[in-house]
Amino acid sequence: MEHRVTIKEIAAEAGVSTGTVHRALYGKKGLSEQTRQQILDLCARRGYRANSAASALKRSALRIAAAFPGPQEENSYFYGSVWHGFRRCIAELDDYNLEVLELPYYPGTERGQAETLNACFEQYGGKIDALLTIGPTEDTARRAVQRYSSAGTPVFFACDDAEGCGRIACVQADHDMAGRIAAELLSAQLSPGDAVLLCAGDAHTPSHYRMAAGFEAYLRENSVPLTLVRADGYHDKQELALRLRRTIAEDACISGAFSVSARLSVLLADAVAQMGRAGQVRVVASDLFGETVRNMEEGLVQNILYKDPAQQGYLAARLMGDFVLRGIQPPAGVHYVESRVIFKSSLAYYRASGAVCP
Repeated sequence: MEHRVTIKEIAAEAGVSTGTVHRALYGKKGLSEQTRQQILDLCARRGYRANSAASALKRSALRIAAAFPGPQEENSYFYGSVWHGFRRCIAELDDYNLEVLELPYYPGTERGQAETLNACFEQYGGKIDALLTIGPTEDTARRAVQRYSSAGTPVFFACDDAEGCGRIACVQADHDMAGRIAAELLSAQLSPGDAVLLCAGDAHTPSHYRMAAGFEAYLRENSVPLTLVRADGYHDKQELALRLRRTIAEDACISGAFSVSARLSVLLADAVAQMGRAGQVRVVASDLFGETVRNMEEGLVQNILYKDPAQQGYLAARLMGDFVLRGIQPPAGVHYVESRVIFKSSLAYYRASGAVCP
């Protein structure tokens, strides 16, 4: 059988990357005309023939929409990393002719998820080749996502799943397992009769209530002799901060605490500090970013449960790209990102890897 020259062989012989060969073949910017012509001449001499399906794909721009909470203020704790992971994957797809629509939205405002998705759908007449967003928790946002899936747009979720939206796949942490990990960690550090404070977050956000459920299930199933003190709430920051301070001040038995979200981790550490309980309450925080790292270095946080939001954004974008660019069906409907426990002694590794979100 005749050997068919590959693009990797062309790139190796030319001393350039495969991306550079792509740019030369499809007239994209980013290289000199001399380099482009040298690559084209080499392709002609070696008889390289670009895949016709790939060539057609290159000529036709694909419109990709990504809608995550805007990475400002408190949203930057988690979603700044999600955006970073998404953009890292898109950068790897630079050789493809993609029109990328970044749609930051702001929960609780007139520019929420539903409004942002509906505005995009109207602007482009539903002509979106793929949508990546967070699994919606509100009915209006759910209906907005369903507009896309009903119009034939492949829909992918990151961070939180949602049923009945017609999505292809979701990438998230195993929230139940994450909660169990935090409970096991604190159970090993506390004494029988101690109380543990669970900052359970929003009852309507799957990542929150499933993590809280996993935490409680571990304590219950293993008959852990700890008293559970639960603090629900998420959106009213001032009220929750006041309630956390009061709870910690009034219950001297609280010797451990866990927060299911990045935002709540900051409030929890602040409450421990303000009540003078630093070092007395062992805190397991959620997610890796500048403020949680500082709290760990100052002794307000003993462990961080790292659910790698950047990897969630990256993998969700990669599954979406494989599906729309290469026709590869995800092997499963839900893909889980590993949750890891960070200690102060391992912070240097995560700093060096660039995992710490400012």
